Amino acid sequence: MENAQRYFLTGVSLITSVGHKGQNVMAAEWTIQISHDPMLIAVFIHKGSTTLENIIKTKEFGVNVSSEEQTTAVSISGGYSRKEIDKLSICDSFKLIKPKKIKSPLIAGCIINAECRLLTTKKIGDHTMIVGKVVSIQYDKTKKPLVYHQGRYFRIGSMIQPVRREIKVNQEMFDLFQREAHGQFILKCVGAIMIVGNKILVSNNLRKDSLDFIPYVVSRRGKDQKEALETHLKKIKLNLILKQNPSLKRLVLKGDKKIQRVNFILFTGILKKKSVDNRWKLIKNDRFLQALIK
Repeated sequence: MENAQRYFLTGVSLITSVGHKGQNVMAAEWTIQISHDPMLIAVFIHKGSTTLENIIKTKEFGVNVSSEEQTTAVSISGGYSRKEIDKLSICDSFKLIKPKKIKSPLIAGCIINAECRLLTTKKIGDHTMIVGKVVSIQYDKTKKPLVYHQGRYFRIGSMIQPVRREIKVNQEMFDLFQREAHGQFILKCVGAIMIVGNKILVSNNLRKDSLDFIPYVVSRRGKDQKEALETHLKKIKLNLILKQNPSLKRLVLKGDKKIQRVNFILFTGILKKKSVDNRWKLIKNDRFLQALIK
């Protein structure tokens, strides 16, 4: 366990506070936002820490999320105790910012500077969790985070694009999916795949031949995907028995000048009874359908 825990990946925050010995800073890997509204931040601090004593007494603290330029500041903050030295007084190591609503100082050069008032504490394992409500916050979008892994510092690299297949579709089909997205970054759908030979079952309940497509429905947050699709199939009178294990297709639909990201949860099925509102379509004649099954 001792070796394995070094493989977790974290950032490092500089936790500032004020106590009977004056201002202090400590480095904390285990710092995380745990609520949006209200904005709450949890920090896990070891027993006997001067910072923990300060926070419990003053009911406030600063959370300063370190940037890749602050390895020295982080090393000082994590390598010494306030009982040993006034870390913030070490030359050329920290530049302080005056807080707006608390007395604990903030540290310049960080990605985020959050001023927190203590909400609650709880002993968990060998650390104490302190939860603070953010009363003031600022950020610097020009900074990049410091990453900590296996006892060493790293910086983040280039962004990894999610694997998505790009499909050029006709404008009518593109407009349909973009309308259904209602401005969402990713439209989530669930559909049924039924293939016989070189043909796939499509539903023309849209009454437009150019929009013949697999039976599908837009997913609703928190709703069972399979149940939603089964309800839709029943509504369009398609007796298709769905199998248990679905697949996922991540697509980028391209119109003339825009794109729409679409995720499809796809269930294969066994057709028990075909209604007049559904028909078969050659897969090779439709790139969109091909993308769903390959």
